[in-house]
Amino acid sequence: MDIFEKYESDLVDRLVELSTARGLLDGMLLSTPDITARWEPIALEYSGDAVREFNGYPEVVLAWTAYIGMAVACWWDKDWIRYKDQGYSSLVGSRGFDDLDEHVTRDILKHPLNSKEAAEIAKNLAFLAGEAYSFMMRQGVEPQSVEAFNVFRHTLSAMYRVGAALELKALRYKMEKI
Repeated sequence: MDIFEKYESDLVDRLVELSTARGLLDGMLLSTPDITARWEPIALEYSGDAVREFNGYPEVVLAWTAYIGMAVACWWDKDWIRYKDQGYSSLVGSRGFDDLDEHVTRDILKHPLNSKEAAEIAKNLAFLAGEAYSFMMRQGVEPQSVEAFNVFRHTLSAMYRVGAALELKALRYKMEKI
């Protein structure tokens, strides 16, 4: 495990801990190989918007990444054969990056934008994004460096994974010993 993988693992552990304290998870990161494998192709498309928007809206970029994870988990549950090749363009609405959260919430997760569920998702992802941003900034890497890009890339991956876990939990999946 390299230093960036360790960083991501530590961040995921922290986000799972915080999510568990809020009653959103049960102390573990729910995941599937299918959902995990979709991140890289989506990340390639998402990275352009994420890098461009990060300096002005860092926490939004991080929260949107969790929304992406939630959407992919929802697709996995609903009809993976149909949705397994959906890309980033399927996750944005008519205003592109700016309304990704609304498009995912309303059109993929099927929560009305004025619903309690939509408000809770937005509140929780904003909180987790703030925590992830703080965790990232504490790494003390030089801005605009290769190291900074790797920390950023692994932070996005962590937020995607946690977003997917949150949706899997909301869909009532759980891990059990066999």
